[in-house]
Amino acid sequence: MINSKKFKKAAKILWSSRATIYGQVNTKDDVFDDTTDQMIVENEPCKVIISTMKSDSMNLVNEQTYDAKLLIRNGINIPSGAKIKVTDVNGHTNNYKQTTQGYTGYANHQEVTMLYDEKAKQKG
Repeated sequence: MINSKKFKKAAKILWSSRATIYGQVNTKDDVFDDTTDQMIVENEPCKVIISTMKSDSMNLVNEQTYDAKLLIRNGINIPSGAKIKVTDVNGHTNNYKQTTQGYTGYANHQEVTMLYDEKAKQKG
């Protein structure tokens, strides 16, 4: 079995990206029920693994899409449909949507499947 304390220490070093995660919560003003985004976690060490990315992944309106997985520590309740903003080691920020609920079947981390879907733009 993996030593949990050693893994957590190594993950902080190896997982150089940072995630901010927002989930929907129900709110109610005087008359209407509504939902708003609420921050679940901010600046949390993580790693993004791109599952599928093809050179022809741009569609007719110049949007780029690909599937990705987020590796992040257990203990964070990530609901299905959360919005995830990840900043990589180089300072580039990507937004992900259509997330799955976190799979927490691993002893030291959870995996969240998500979709990158933004208009193509030049970073810099």
